[in-house]
Amino acid sequence: MKKFVSILLVIIMCLSYHFILVVHASTLDTKSDSAVMQAGKSTQAQADKPDNEAGADAKDEADHKDDAASGASMSEVSLCIDNKNVYEGMQQAYANGYQPVCANGNVTLVLPLISDGKLQQDKITASVDLGATDSSPFVFRSYEKEFNCKPEYINGTGETKDIFLVSFELTLSGKRVNGIYPVIINVTGKDENGIEVQKSFTNFVTVADGIDPNAAASGAADTTQAEETPTSAPVVLVDKSVINTDTVKAGEDFEVTVTLKNTSRQKSVQNLVATVNVPSADIELKNDSNTIFIGKIGTQKTTELTLKFHASKSTADGNYPIEIAMSYDDPKASTLSSTGNFVVTVEQPLDVKLTMPNIDKNVTAGDTIPLTFQVMNLGRSTVYNVRCDVTGDGLSQTKTAFIGNMESGTAGEGETNLFITTLEGKSQYGDTTGTVTLTYEDGFGNEQTQEFSFNTTINKMPDEASTGDEKKEKSALQWWISLAVIGGLIILAGAVSGAYYMGRKK
Repeated sequence: MKKFVSILLVIIMCLSYHFILVVHASTLDTKSDSAVMQAGKSTQAQADKPDNEAGADAKDEADHKDDAASGASMSEVSLCIDNKNVYEGMQQAYANGYQPVCANGNVTLVLPLISDGKLQQDKITASVDLGATDSSPFVFRSYEKEFNCKPEYINGTGETKDIFLVSFELTLSGKRVNGIYPVIINVTGKDENGIEVQKSFTNFVTVADGIDPNAAASGAADTTQAEETPTSAPVVLVDKSVINTDTVKAGEDFEVTVTLKNTSRQKSVQNLVATVNVPSADIELKNDSNTIFIGKIGTQKTTELTLKFHASKSTADGNYPIEIAMSYDDPKASTLSSTGNFVVTVEQPLDVKLTMPNIDKNVTAGDTIPLTFQVMNLGRSTVYNVRCDVTGDGLSQTKTAFIGNMESGTAGEGETNLFITTLEGKSQYGDTTGTVTLTYEDGFGNEQTQEFSFNTTINKMPDEASTGDEKKEKSALQWWISLAVIGGLIILAGAVSGAYYMGRKK
């Protein structure tokens, strides 16, 4: 019995010891887990401390990335279509149902965009998405261009508006099928804060000059109509020129306003360089350079060049052509060229001198006076049909004093006779004024005149004066005769009366 009790006590002691060991191990595990958790908290706290430089930098970089990601969609600047106005290449405004122009195997697509805020460098980038290649009517190539905000003409007038005028010319495939095709234009830019602004715009292109889709399905399509035709290139011409003076004189400055015109109805030109060529050494271009740059000329639009020249004193009479050679780009950046010219007519100033003949201060009616006119050409050009005429009251020229053509630096003479008549009116004799008119023509047939005057007195003819005196003397003689006859008759009457009286007295 004692032995059994002893064994039982030993077993109980062993079980008690095992239980103590299990409880102790559990306590150790709990402490270990607590320590691990405490260590983790300590590590996290250490990472969150401000003086942990690596952790702070990583957090700042993460915050910056998050801000940038959220800011890209938070730009306050947006782009929209100007749907009210018509721009170059458009037939109508978007509000009136704008459709891209499809002609000559090309599609001109215009997208006028307005920005409600400032964009960096006033610039956007636009690219074209033509859709799937298997069903697209377009020739696929890279369509991406940059566009700046600048003034553009609106509604076919001289008025302009600042706008991004996005314009693409899309080439159609020769195997295009008629239909309506969407074209997406993707536009991107950056606002002043560097945040990206982007938007997509969809246009629908109607193709009507290609293959009939029903005929294409049956394999009986006529592809001749779908073949590409060459597109006409824009041509720039000299439309007109205006000179600031009626006559260009040798030795003088003059100014010419030249109008250049883009004759194309579909395509504008850009980067135009006009070169002025003056073939004559006697005419000098006074502009700083003989080349002038013009940024753009719209369809059917014009631009003006102001050119300043000087004609030397030795420039002979004549017409002088001046050439303008032009080099420019079409919308596809293909370089083109054209040439125009205008004509400047230069005249030498005329210098003709007349030496007046000597005309007496007193002349007699009925006289014929011979006159000789001496003329000198002191100018640098020939004068033509030089002649002199005399007019005046009581003065009659028998013929024109014709000298003819005179070369530069020569002299000539013309002769005529001047017949003296009586004056018009009550007074037939007295003072009168005569006029000598010198007439000549330049090389262009323009007539010029100079006038010179002289004074003289017309007197009576000598025979008329003597006849009058004789009449006076005869009249006086007749008076004395009459007086003598009367006296004789009186004496005779007295004698007869006396005789009769004496007779009666006897």
